[in-house]
Amino acid sequence: MRLTIMITMALALLVTGCANSPRSGAPGKPGHSAYLAQVVSPGCLGMSAVNPTLTPPVLYQGMVSCIKTGRQADAVFLFALAGTYSYFDALRLDTDAARQAHSSMLGEALKMINTHQQQMFWQSANGALGNRQQLAALCKQVDAIGKPVYFPQYVMQPTGAGPGAAMPANTDPLWKTAMNGYLHCATDVMSIR
Repeated sequence: MRLTIMITMALALLVTGCANSPRSGAPGKPGHSAYLAQVVSPGCLGMSAVNPTLTPPVLYQGMVSCIKTGRQADAVFLFALAGTYSYFDALRLDTDAARQAHSSMLGEALKMINTHQQQMFWQSANGALGNRQQLAALCKQVDAIGKPVYFPQYVMQPTGAGPGAAMPANTDPLWKTAMNGYLHCATDVMSIR
């Protein structure tokens, strides 16, 4: 229920003017966040095509492709994985830039689809995330892919920051926190890598 409310609020913010966030703006102007513009869309990715080397911008691009082709279950899976990965990156980098990337990429993705497509996606997402059995299955799918194995360079490029960010050696607790904090998975019964 809490996640459904948060998703509905995120959609409301996007539709009603989240364009006033500090990193948005016209392309090419200061403050413009273009995380998704850094990558080429991989097309709609099914679970079998996903691996832990894919960054959140790639996953969100894939989500957009799935939404546009009506593959809502794949779109919801990519949404869950991309959000969990960007949440994890924000935890392991612990920088404002990483937290900003996590909070803005979904909005960027949703601006790439029309209102009807957004409504269809949110209906599917709320259905999956609001159902305990479907959420548990989604959590297992995300956990089966595992925590990311890439360096989160996508966070550095829009801000011009270099790759000198230090990350903790043991990220298992952060992965558990990301799974619980973003998807509200029951991580106490999951096998965390």
